Amino acid sequence: MRNRPGLEDGPRQRCRNFSTMHADNPHLNDVINDSDGTSHFKLDTIAEKHVRTIDLMQGGKVLFSISIGSEGVCYQLLDAGRNAGCYTLWDDEV
Repeated sequence: MRNRPGLEDGPRQRCRNFSTMHADNPHLNDVINDSDGTSHFKLDTIAEKHVRTIDLMQGGKVLFSISIGSEGVCYQLLDAGRNAGCYTLWDDEV
């Protein structure tokens, strides 16, 4: 996770990642949590016509949500995120 713009030289932020899946769900371990606070998964672990949704939470409220599927990606900054001063930036990288 990158630091917010203007804080690039600050300490690297770490986050906690939790699954909402039951322990016997076969996809529970599809998302890998790394020791540096990042998480990742392979796109082929998402079944066809399904999506994987990742929500950014604070105090029980969803600030930001992103859904990744076989046909594309959708993200949304929710009201709680806007009220908390969150915003989105994007860039194309090669």
